[in-house]
Amino acid sequence: MKRYRPKSFLILLLAAFIGIAVPLLAGLGSSAYFMEKMATQSTQAIFLSTGAIKESRLLLEQLVAQERQARLYDIFNEPANLEEVRLKHEAIREILQRLSMFPFADKEQERLETLQTMENRLFQIIIDGSRPEIRKEALDDYKAINNLCREIQTASHKLMVQEAENLHKETTRYQKLMLWRTFTLFVISVFLISIFVFLLIRPIRQIDKSIIRLGEGDFVTPVAVSGPQDLEFLGTKLDWLRERLGELEKDKNKFIAHISHDLKTPLASIREGAGLLSDEVTGPLSAQQKEVVKILVNNSRLLQKHIENIVNFNMAQARKAPTRKEPFPLDRLISEVTADHKPILIANHLTLQQNLIPVIIKGDREQVRIVIDNLLSNAIKHSPSSTNITISMQNTKSKAIVHIIDSGPGIPEEERSKIFKPFFQGKAAQKGRVKGTGLGLAIAKEYMENHQGTIELIIDGDNGSHFKLSLPIEESA
Repeated sequence: MKRYRPKSFLILLLAAFIGIAVPLLAGLGSSAYFMEKMATQSTQAIFLSTGAIKESRLLLEQLVAQERQARLYDIFNEPANLEEVRLKHEAIREILQRLSMFPFADKEQERLETLQTMENRLFQIIIDGSRPEIRKEALDDYKAINNLCREIQTASHKLMVQEAENLHKETTRYQKLMLWRTFTLFVISVFLISIFVFLLIRPIRQIDKSIIRLGEGDFVTPVAVSGPQDLEFLGTKLDWLRERLGELEKDKNKFIAHISHDLKTPLASIREGAGLLSDEVTGPLSAQQKEVVKILVNNSRLLQKHIENIVNFNMAQARKAPTRKEPFPLDRLISEVTADHKPILIANHLTLQQNLIPVIIKGDREQVRIVIDNLLSNAIKHSPSSTNITISMQNTKSKAIVHIIDSGPGIPEEERSKIFKPFFQGKAAQKGRVKGTGLGLAIAKEYMENHQGTIELIIDGDNGSHFKLSLPIEESA
């Protein structure tokens, strides 16, 4: 079953915002609910504690007032005093009824019932018109009733303390519960953020990697983008672009192969004819004619060099490892390359200093030869007459190091980051004796990478260029 894909990146982004906002809103709602519940419980606790204290104090006031009216009635026997006793009795009964609704302990509830029973019996004795000595003796019960009322008042204060403790315990419980819920919602939010970040970043990274591969010339690996439908569509377009670039790359390779073949045939004829003229096979030549023939020979050789550079660069761009890996002595190869350049070194009055040591490396001998040849050709090209060119070697545990140093004007700082780019030619190259193709260093870099080696420009002075090659040494069996 195919997984659901959002129609657009915007929808996925909105879903991410909503998905992350839901736990936050849940946390806010939960906090509001607990706050409201705590406020309600606080209100109830305050109502119970203050209400109980208020009612118990009012009960004591009514009992004192009732006792005063009862004693006045006992002395003066006035109906008004009796009526006041009756009113206070009704008030006391209502207060006791309200107090019985508070959450007192069983002991306090019994005291309320006892107080009500004693007050009712005393009230009946007063209103029944009992003998004065019986009524006077009954009035002494007010002392016990008042004591009971004070005990109830003390219980009311204890009830307030108890409610405060319960409120504190409930608050602590709610705090812990809110902390756990907050932590849970935080974990959920982080989990959702991680999921949406992955969903949002993954297609972008896939597109970025695909573009980098295309930029590096990889037209074989398909472009696959998984995510929102609009980004998948963009991935499809990139894959189409990959196929199109691959076709163009093949067409370019065919064109370069054909054009190089077509150029080599007439060039071979020119070089052969120039060689015959130089050997005076067709007859003796004058000094001026020999100079012209020399120019033809040198330029035909240079033209062949440029054609080979273009072909070699096209092969290097394929980024394939060397097809022939075999051990060979690097010092002997360098000697062969320098021997090929001996005539041009003599013609330009240049001195070549060599400090070579025996080193065996494994790789494509022809590619390494092209690297050395290109660097030495550049050194000869940029070195003024009557100066030195130095080639030296070093041997580390795992690397063979080659230094090639000329006496030319050096490479300006603003050009150092561009010298290994194809077709780049600096100001010094443009003012040189013969304009090149700008492919020599680019080819050298590609071939060094094929051998897991490096080529670096060393900055060690204002004059001259210093290139350092590093190649892995063949391990002993």
